[in-house]
Amino acid sequence: MLLEIQNLTRRFGGLVAVSDVSFRIGEHEILGIFGPNGSGKTTLLNLISGIMRPTSGRILWKSRDIQGWRPDRVAAVGVVKTFQNPKLFLELTVRENAAIASHLMLRHQLGTRRIAELLPWCASRRHPDVDARLDRVLALCRLDGMSDQLAAGLSYGQEKMLGVAMAMMCEPELLLLDEPASGLGDAEIANLEAVLADLRAMRTTLCIIDHKVDFLRRTADRALALQQGVKIAEGTPDEVLHNPRVIEAYLGRPHARA
Repeated sequence: MLLEIQNLTRRFGGLVAVSDVSFRIGEHEILGIFGPNGSGKTTLLNLISGIMRPTSGRILWKSRDIQGWRPDRVAAVGVVKTFQNPKLFLELTVRENAAIASHLMLRHQLGTRRIAELLPWCASRRHPDVDARLDRVLALCRLDGMSDQLAAGLSYGQEKMLGVAMAMMCEPELLLLDEPASGLGDAEIANLEAVLADLRAMRTTLCIIDHKVDFLRRTADRALALQQGVKIAEGTPDEVLHNPRVIEAYLGRPHARA
């Protein structure tokens, strides 16, 4: 088992954003997390990735408790999170943004000497492993044709794919995707699904949260649903989406009774 969440809780004063949630993610699977706005989905990913600290509970990565670790330390062991709105350097090119995100890979290889290789003006002497991985990751994310384009000129869908590319440069074993289909049109979602299919073929483990129910149904092997921070269902995507408590959470009690 790669990741095991045990009784995870996060309180903000009197508000309980995540309440006593437990689940597991196995190697090479894709877990989808359903839930309406305010259900605690993003908070849950932020807890796993170290962006927030839990009030209580345990986060076990390969049986090792990583609860309370800094985000960079969590990412260094293989758990990397994307953001719904990617944090990009708009004045740099697509390739330069992705190169900067290679710092975790280089830290293992070069230690502090990695800093020089991350600067855009040092591309001529960049570590060969970085260039090779840049080529693979940009092709995977369908960005190889715009490698030299400034990030400021990307569409929203392309920005989100660059966010995925930057995460993949960190060599994740578990990639946490925060609303990857949010704000995308049909063609961009189809492109995203093709990228995720390639990640599946590469046996990358994924945990995806999103509001687009059909997208998650098509993508996930297994799913769970949250409502007001509480896990209310777990199973296959269809089992979760047909659960009366999930239908009630999305559509209201009359629909759950129908």
